Amino acid sequence: MAKMITGLSQACVHAGLVFFGHQSNIYKQMKNLGFVLVIMIAFLTMESCTPIKKILLHFKNVNSKGHEQHCRIISASDTAELHTTKTVYIDRVGFQKGDTVVSIGVGSGWQEFLFSVYTDSIAFYLEDIDTSCITREKIKNKYLPHYSAIKGSNITNSFISAAGTDTSIGVKSNVASKIFILNVYHHFSDDMAMVRECKRILKSGGKLFIDEHVLNRNKDSFKFCDYGGHYKSEKNFVKDIVDVGLKCDTIYRFGKYWRIFVFSKQ
Repeated sequence: MAKMITGLSQACVHAGLVFFGHQSNIYKQMKNLGFVLVIMIAFLTMESCTPIKKILLHFKNVNSKGHEQHCRIISASDTAELHTTKTVYIDRVGFQKGDTVVSIGVGSGWQEFLFSVYTDSIAFYLEDIDTSCITREKIKNKYLPHYSAIKGSNITNSFISAAGTDTSIGVKSNVASKIFILNVYHHFSDDMAMVRECKRILKSGGKLFIDEHVLNRNKDSFKFCDYGGHYKSEKNFVKDIVDVGLKCDTIYRFGKYWRIFVFSKQ
């Protein structure tokens, strides 16, 4: 009897070791699988930013085309935006009194109003498909008093709201001394049509400034968490615009992806 009990005890111990050993292997396998899944999710998040995109779409109130549905205003406490405006743009663009500037896809025009904190006597055409944030009333009653307070004196630049389409700019030909396309080029459904429009409205000797991210090859991407778009390689970006008849004067490179391209009309 004692031998039987001892044998059963040994069998139970063996069975327990096998069971828990098997469970341990399963646990290890699940742990390894979980680690792989975490890495995959992290990679996809960095590559596509889809989860971040959804969060931003919810909290920033941005529609599927990347247009902000609220009218963004920069405050004096937004020192990063003020610093970037001064050191990246103002110090490189060469604004002059009497310039006529067309800015495409402006949203609420906050960047153009920040330009106006540092410049005087410039005429800005604020162009967008959706002009609800750049109405005459908002410009006069909301933006000008707000940005004048940041400047510390009255803004002397003038602002004209202009409605465009996916393939056209609502501005007359040969009027612009400078054109800005700031971080919206990748949203264009027909970018070559828009470049031809830029050439049309530029004066001879006028400059086209395009602030854009580039990739190693042309592709649709959410890489920069900017609600998606079609990005190009630097080489293809320049080639496509030069083929329209504009000259590439300068490329400012900031890190691996961010570029400011400067083209001119001869």
